[in-house]
Amino acid sequence: MTTHSPDLQWLLIKNTSSFLVRRKYAKANTFTTEPNNLTGINAWKYNGLVNKKAVGITAGPDNKGIVLRTRRKRGGTRRPAKMFSDVVMVGDRRRTFRAIRKNLGGNCYRRDLVEVSSVCFFSQVAVRKASAILASQRPRRLAKKHK
Repeated sequence: MTTHSPDLQWLLIKNTSSFLVRRKYAKANTFTTEPNNLTGINAWKYNGLVNKKAVGITAGPDNKGIVLRTRRKRGGTRRPAKMFSDVVMVGDRRRTFRAIRKNLGGNCYRRDLVEVSSVCFFSQVAVRKASAILASQRPRRLAKKHK
C-alpha cells in the first residue's frame, strides 16, 4: 500500500475492499479473504494489508509443507517485492509447529495480540492454520471393502 498511516488506510478499505465476503446468514460478522489475514475476520486487528506486522500461512510449493510469510521491518512500500520474507517449512508436523511458535511466539511478533497467557495469540492462530493446511496435504486412506 502507500505510505499513509495505517489508520487512514483502514478507514478507506474496511467497507470497500475487494477481499470482503458478506453472507446473509452472518449479519454480525464480515469476513475477508486477504492473503495475510490468519483469522479471516474483517477487523483492523487482524488485517494483513494495513498493519505494519502481518503474518500469512499458505501451502508450500507442490503442496508439500507450508510457507510462513512475515512483513519485514525495512524494505517497505517503495520495494513491494522485498516487503515480505517467506520461510518454507517442509518436515514433520511437530517441528513445523515448533518453528512457527519460535518465530512468532518467542519474541511475540505482534504485541497487541498477546493474550493473558505467556504465549502469543498470533502463534496459536498460525499453528491452527498450519495444522489445517498440513492435514489437507496428507494422503487419504481408502476404506477396505468387506466381503
